[in-house]
Amino acid sequence: MKARGVVLDRSGGAPLNRQLEAAFRSAILSGELKAGERILSTRELQTHLGLSRNTISTALAQLQAEGYVIMVPGSGTFVADVGVVPTRHVSAKPVERETVLPGTASAYAEVRHLAANLELASAPFRPGIPDLTHFPSDHFRRGLLPRFWNPRVLDYPPPFGLPELREAIAKRLHQTRGVVCNAEQVLITAGAQAAFVLIARLLLETGDVVAVEEPGYPSVRAAMLGRGARLLPIPVDDFGMDVERLNDTNAKLVHTTPSHQYPTGAVLSLERRLALLEWAKSRDTWIVEDDYDSEFHYTGRPQPALHSLDSEHKVLYVGTFSKSLAPAVRLAYIVVPPALRPSFIAAQEVEGGQPSQIVQRALAELLESGHFGRHITKMRKIYDQRRRFVSSELRRLGGSRLEVCDTSAGLHFMVKLSPDIQDSSYSERALERGVVVPALSSYFHDRPTLNGFVVGFAAADTESASQALAILGNLLD
Repeated sequence: MKARGVVLDRSGGAPLNRQLEAAFRSAILSGELKAGERILSTRELQTHLGLSRNTISTALAQLQAEGYVIMVPGSGTFVADVGVVPTRHVSAKPVERETVLPGTASAYAEVRHLAANLELASAPFRPGIPDLTHFPSDHFRRGLLPRFWNPRVLDYPPPFGLPELREAIAKRLHQTRGVVCNAEQVLITAGAQAAFVLIARLLLETGDVVAVEEPGYPSVRAAMLGRGARLLPIPVDDFGMDVERLNDTNAKLVHTTPSHQYPTGAVLSLERRLALLEWAKSRDTWIVEDDYDSEFHYTGRPQPALHSLDSEHKVLYVGTFSKSLAPAVRLAYIVVPPALRPSFIAAQEVEGGQPSQIVQRALAELLESGHFGRHITKMRKIYDQRRRFVSSELRRLGGSRLEVCDTSAGLHFMVKLSPDIQDSSYSERALERGVVVPALSSYFHDRPTLNGFVVGFAAADTESASQALAILGNLLD
């Protein structure tokens, strides 16, 4: 290769030795420089290119290390035989071949939109978002202090997670949700979505039927569809999932949000809970209980978890700290039935998807010290006040055009629109004005039977909520 064929950018881009390496590498791979051909000496390259000898020597040494050239003392530097077919004379435009993705890769690409989070951190009324300004930063930071960093915490994490955190979660679940389990059953995951993906991967085969609530949580559907499952939408009414619809199905898995259905807010009745457990027992199948915002109930005592009624160990209980603390914590957990524990351990060991043990240790300290419980008590009062304010203002502004369906729990409630207002259009116009109220129709897998939107009241203080409510009221006009 003639030296004039080397083009260097001296404007401060990549280092000159790297540019020289790339030029020689490209010439060798394209066949411009052939095996056995002698390269100009260092002195000749220095003269023609105006480079320092050190720059040229560094580049040639790297090319020799990569096997592109051979340096023979006293004879010079020669192109190595790298088995390249010359392609430099191709003049036609390269044929663009369509990349055929494997089934799983294609499935994930197709359902990605279902799991996408709306990245509008400061927008009022986003469902499922706690008030991030009240995050217990000082107490959480204490758990990050180096005094908690022993060699065990800094080592590779155990497959199921940090023992102290699992123990603290098991104790709190027993006290607050009636879930009887031991720390050995608690598996820590990097968020609830990671938990659903893991469950789908271990318990489902391609083509298996998964029963999901209709309307229901899109991200869960994404996890199941990504595994190649087929969805069976089960209608939800004022008493939760219509469990009788499962009787004539061959569902291998059921996902349900019994304590506060997403997005309607319905609570699964005791009669249906018992019927669902009996159905799972008779079919030898599994139930995923998604108890995503169970920490927040504002009137009376919440119903115990479905898991607390399960004597046959058919329920996988999933909880998360994204709603009680912040999504950025990226910690959730699964209470795994004893029979499935070896499989889940093996999967975690193989995939290595455990969250940071340092963050786990900080959360364990927050739970063990009692600060987590105090934080929940504080936020429950704040969220209750915001819930009452937003629901009453919506009733005042909407009149007969809105029906607020407040279930006195969780971080969101459903609002029904009058039939003459299309929820998808209303939601889009609100989003254009910076208010996030997802349309109820977007939560359906089949034809929508509800027309309205979802309001996440927790993260909006009175001032921002008032401004957002004014926008929603104006849009009704």
